[in-house]
Amino acid sequence: MSELREGFVPNPILAGLVGICPLIAASRTLAEGAVYGLGAALIALGLGALAPPARSAIPERLQAPATLALSAALALSYAFCVKAYSSTIASSLWLYLPLLAVSGLSLSTLRRSANLERIGPDGRSRLADIALEALMFLILAAVVGSLRELLGLGVLTLPTPGISPQRLVFSDFPPLRILVSPAGGFILLGFLVAAYSAIVKPGGRRNP
Repeated sequence: MSELREGFVPNPILAGLVGICPLIAASRTLAEGAVYGLGAALIALGLGALAPPARSAIPERLQAPATLALSAALALSYAFCVKAYSSTIASSLWLYLPLLAVSGLSLSTLRRSANLERIGPDGRSRLADIALEALMFLILAAVVGSLRELLGLGVLTLPTPGISPQRLVFSDFPPLRILVSPAGGFILLGFLVAAYSAIVKPGGRRNP
């Protein structure tokens, strides 16, 4: 994903199209999208804070495997926390919780951490940039999950603790069931990408 920023809020999915498949597979409901997005955001923040000091303390040839091991440790720790919070949500997210270690957002953060300088060439804090991208990832994952569930099934599953997350029923029949399928997820994301591009383009930075 390009390091250049548009004149709008940066979003690693809508702007860079990175990590689409895991996002679509994991974000089928509001609860799944929110928990998946929160995990990606927290792991990115952890990598942004811990990876640069770790890189400076170990030999160069070991930096890549060490930072990947750090990402895996953060992802597994988060997976255990989700399991303790709600075994139902953890089971529905299944493999995608440990795979947060190599999500598009995590890999983007690891690439940023290769530069040990805390301030980027634009004068902004690199950790602040990571935090903003993490927040946008979290918001998008929750929005995608809630829209797919609400428009596809007519319900919303809240990320409440326990074995039975609370559900809000808005319709007795599924309005657009296709949105719950992977194909429907890609269709919805396509509309979101188009809307995002339309908003960003007028105020975006143009190359000379």
